[in-house]
Amino acid sequence: MRDRQHTRPIMRRPDRATRALRPTGLALQLPTLLLLALLLLALPLLPLTASAQTADDGAPQGEAATPEAAPQAAPVERAEATPRATASTARITLKVVHPDEVRRALQAAAEPLGGFPVLVEDRRLILKVPPAALPQMVEAATGAGLVMEKALERADLTGEIAQLEALLRSKEAIFVRLRTLVDDADAQATLRIEKTMSSLVAEMEGIAGKLRVERARARHAVVDISFQFRQRQRIVYVRSPFEWLNSVDLGQFDARF
Repeated sequence: MRDRQHTRPIMRRPDRATRALRPTGLALQLPTLLLLALLLLALPLLPLTASAQTADDGAPQGEAATPEAAPQAAPVERAEATPRATASTARITLKVVHPDEVRRALQAAAEPLGGFPVLVEDRRLILKVPPAALPQMVEAATGAGLVMEKALERADLTGEIAQLEALLRSKEAIFVRLRTLVDDADAQATLRIEKTMSSLVAEMEGIAGKLRVERARARHAVVDISFQFRQRQRIVYVRSPFEWLNSVDLGQFDARF
């Protein structure tokens, strides 16, 4: 039997030139890594490029997009605040010695301020003054005697006045509409319309009266003064031989005791 000779393939080592031309694993990875690095650096610039392109598309051709080209918001106009309608009432209780003189003095003090008396009694005085003059009138009243009680009341009438005005306008609009229907209505319908118009007139007069009252309350402030006193005779001053007695204010002393 013939012996078989096994032949092993002979592997030749490449020479240095061949090894230099063969690419290695690291050499294959370098271009990929560089490409990824370039992509990562370019990502932050994409939004800026897109926004610039959008601005250029919105701007007219041949003109660059500038901040002045952006439309400016129109200024918002603020509605003027409606003045408030307020009813003010000051209630003062004074202890005085001579109420007649104090009452006349307070009436005289109210006239230059545009005020006038509404009620004049022995123990009570009611004055009406413009709202702006109310502090001055209260100061004059509190200085005319010993203040036993003082209170200030304020009521906002703005909402009530606005409601009455709106109600009056609606009633007037209905009345005008009913007048236009009278010409085309028959006799029976005309009687019903006239009856409705008569009731509307009565309602409008009542609303107009309430509106005048509320406006008058807001137009003037009220100063209600009550007097507490004990009638005494006026002191007649005579010269005393004692000098210290001549320097005593007997009127003020008698008013307090």
